This record gives sequence, structure tokens and C-alpha cells, in this order.
Amino acid sequence: MKRIIVITGEAGAGKSGAIKHLEDLGFYCIDNIPPELIPEFIRLIEESSEIERAALVVDVRSPNFSPQILKDLKERYPDLELWYFTADKSVLIKRFKETRRPHPFHRYFPEESLERLIEREKELYGTVKELADKVIDTSNLTIHDLKRKLKELLEEGKLTLQVNVLSFGFKYGIPQLADNVFDVRFLPNPHFVPSLKSKTGMDREVLDYMFRFPETKETLELIYSFIKFTLPKYEKEGKSYITYAVGCTGGQHRSVAFAELLAERVAREFPEYEVFVEHREQGVRRRVKGEEFPQKGDYSEYRS
Repeated sequence: MKRIIVITGEAGAGKSGAIKHLEDLGFYCIDNIPPELIPEFIRLIEESSEIERAALVVDVRSPNFSPQILKDLKERYPDLELWYFTADKSVLIKRFKETRRPHPFHRYFPEESLERLIEREKELYGTVKELADKVIDTSNLTIHDLKRKLKELLEEGKLTLQVNVLSFGFKYGIPQLADNVFDVRFLPNPHFVPSLKSKTGMDREVLDYMFRFPETKETLELIYSFIKFTLPKYEKEGKSYITYAVGCTGGQHRSVAFAELLAERVAREFPEYEVFVEHREQGVRRRVKGEEFPQKGDYSEYRS
């Protein structure tokens, strides 16, 4: 079966760079194709005996572009892949300033700022993003990162999302790479128990103490519910890695225990992801595999 990818998305998000990489990977590519020519292009590809893979870019540079065109294409060609490229507004502003190129909407709204033009385009694409088979966020990708990501998408159908559950101490600063930060300093602190002070959240005695308090389990469930809800959303956004950071005062007891338990449950319930647990203040990082924890525990045994 022929593979045809339609690439769309925000100006400055990397579509033209992606099409060049796809060409290097053996795709027949067309950038900025007029929407009315797309059905004819697809027909020619399907009839060609030499072209097995093709990609085309269609976006707001074409005066006749509208989100409805992409919806109609998906309905007419169910096997067609739609990839949406996006980036944070601040990143797009920086890229436009560096290249000194005008935004495509400048011709329609010459009096508006670059920031407002980017916002207008994001609003236009709102429904398309939900329609896309792949959403690729290039905010933190270099040219080389983008090429690697495209290659992985083509070879495996999708990237393996890497999930990092990190413990840390607030007294040493919040981790810069954290996407989500949870504060558990309100829970009873094992540090003030003399027999536990020298231990960490990886020790059973610390877990025994923490789970004397019902708020420990309740907090774990609330945090895990958030993780469980957001992980598929991040994958849909095209993220290749995500970090959930749990912090306590010194990063020795509460946050370490939470990171261990949360990472184990994520690994068990999301076996398709690569899961790592990291304890910043101990300098420990390791892979967590779901098959190590087959039970469907509820934290009653702490390490289910």
C-alpha cells in the first residue's frame, strides 16, 4: 500500500525542514501544493509504478487553504496520514525574528504584530490539530533532533514516549527540565523520626512510616490520576519525553518514595512507554520495567 503523508501546521514550526528530511529518506515530496491539486497528486502517486511513498505540505501560504480541505481529504482518503507541526508561540516569534521572514498572514493583516499573527494562525488550526494522526511539537528540537524523530516515526509508526519520574529537594532548587512539579512537603516528614533520618524513601521502614497516614495514599492516587490522564495527551502532542517531578524539603524521604511508587505503576500500566525513575539528590537513575510489578496493587503493600 502506498504511503502518502499530508503535512500541515504553523508557519515556522519546521514543515519545510521536515519535507527535506523526508526526501532524504526516500519520499517524493512537494512543498506548498495548492489544495485544489491534492486529489490529482494523490491519483498520480497511486498510479505510479515507481513512487511508493510521498509527502506534501499544504498550509496557509495558499490563498485557498482552509481546515475544511483537510477534513474532506481525511474522509475521502482514509489511509492518508495527516501530520501537524506546532511550536510554542515564543519559539515561533524567535524563529521569525532570526530568519527575518514575514509571517504568511502579514499580507492579510499588515498592521498586526507578529505575536497576533501567530495567534491568529493557531486559532485557525484549532480543529485540524484534533484531526491529525501525528502532532509534532518542534519547540525543543534541533534540526538533527527533527530528523531523528521523523525517522523513528516512519520506522516504528510512533515514537516510544520516555517517561521520567524524578524526586528532588526544594531546598536545592526545582529541576529545570521538569514538565510537571508536585509538592509533597505537606505530608508527615520521616526526617524528624530519629531512626529514619539517615534512610531514604527507598527503604521499607520509611514507607511503613509514611503509610501510617491516610493522606499519603490519597495524595499518591491524586498524582497518579493526573499522570494517567496526561500521558496519552503528551503522546498525542508528539512529545518524545516527559518528566514528572516530585519534591519534598531535602529530596531524601517523601519525594523518593513517591517517585519509586509512581514510576512502578506507570511502567506496569503503560508498558508501551520507557519509564525511568531518578533521584536527583542521590544521583540515582534507572529503568523501570512493568513486568517486574505484575500485581494490580493499590499501594496497600507500598510496592505493588
